[in-house]
Amino acid sequence: MKAKKKITAILAGGAALALLAGCASAGGGDQADGKITLNVWTFGGMGLDEAFAQYQEENPNITLKVTNAGGADEQAQSLTTALAGGKGPDVAAIEIGYMAQFKAQPQNFIDLNTLGAEDIKDSFLDWRWEQGVAANGAVVGIPTDVGGLAMAYRTDLFAAAGLPTDRDEVSALWPTWDDFIKVGEDYKAATGKGMVDNVSNSIYNAVVRQGDEMYYGNDETDLVYDKNKQVRKAFDLALDAVPISSRTGSFSEEWNAGMNNGDFAVLAAPAWMTTYISQQAPSTTGKWDVAAVPEDAGNWGGSQLTIPAKSAHPEEAFAFIQWLMSPEQQLAIFQAHGNFPSTPELYDSADIQDFTSEFFSDAPVGPIYAKSVKAIKPIYEGPQQRIIDTAIQNVINQVENGEEPAAGAWDAALKNVTTALKG
Repeated sequence: MKAKKKITAILAGGAALALLAGCASAGGGDQADGKITLNVWTFGGMGLDEAFAQYQEENPNITLKVTNAGGADEQAQSLTTALAGGKGPDVAAIEIGYMAQFKAQPQNFIDLNTLGAEDIKDSFLDWRWEQGVAANGAVVGIPTDVGGLAMAYRTDLFAAAGLPTDRDEVSALWPTWDDFIKVGEDYKAATGKGMVDNVSNSIYNAVVRQGDEMYYGNDETDLVYDKNKQVRKAFDLALDAVPISSRTGSFSEEWNAGMNNGDFAVLAAPAWMTTYISQQAPSTTGKWDVAAVPEDAGNWGGSQLTIPAKSAHPEEAFAFIQWLMSPEQQLAIFQAHGNFPSTPELYDSADIQDFTSEFFSDAPVGPIYAKSVKAIKPIYEGPQQRIIDTAIQNVINQVENGEEPAAGAWDAALKNVTTALKG
């Protein structure tokens, strides 16, 4: 459903704190007529604008004042600074890669158990719910979407390279990552171009999320990044795939342009990525399709909605989150923006199983992502997850760009991590 009214919004860059004056910590922004203002901090690409507008239309006593901090990194930094200063919005979205860092300080957030979180717990995937639970049992955040993996590809570019274009035939080309790289070599031989956008995005990020663990074992004290075979496998495969890369950095202007220009033909596509592609390359409608990811399922993305301790209106904030993340609204968000629901009761419904995407050549994205999500093996993410991830991927990027030799790159990555963790 699309609302008739537009939401009150503030768009900001990384310096979201400049917009904090009159925020929830002081109850600022509430109106003289008794209406309540909820300050909501999000980050780019969450696909929630229509839902925000609908909520405000259905709740005329509430004004949503939305600050989009830009990227998830900027959002995390702004929230860290705000909380350290004893401030914060009424609702803050936190990307999964940062969630462990924030839930390690549960005192900075309302324990949502005190507002009725237990009543909605069973609606969500168990492992996604646990990503918002602190060590002391406090529920710090409610899950948004889940980022089941698939591979998006350009059918026109595959046809020009003499490759199959049917999604089932394409999936059959790459049952393993070695097969995937071989397809990339065939594509490059036929076209002279790299098949994937870059190896960090479409190889490492996908492969590293296909194991039972990533950088941590079962808790925040159990660092396993240096001995986890899945991390090393992902790293080595990324280096092996450098020859089939177009070397186009993710979320850059060149990346967005490349989706339109055919600079690359394949990129890893968690569910939320499908909307990003359609927004950046609208003129390529019908030229894309969705195939299976090689080898196994994996999760990339998602966030939690939290209520900082300084919220002036925690009850109203929780009611808003409860409505926003209900199965009904998650379904609407998926159908409009591709964010796959974290509420499993929807997965076998006709609304999901019959859902297709015109942009992606009428691909059955509903069942494709439902199948992927059902097969995900949960991975524990620790408080320094993003720091480790960045340190490793920096070396991969350096090898890809010819700034670091492949020989000895793994040792360089481990040294990077050690330095980053000390910092």
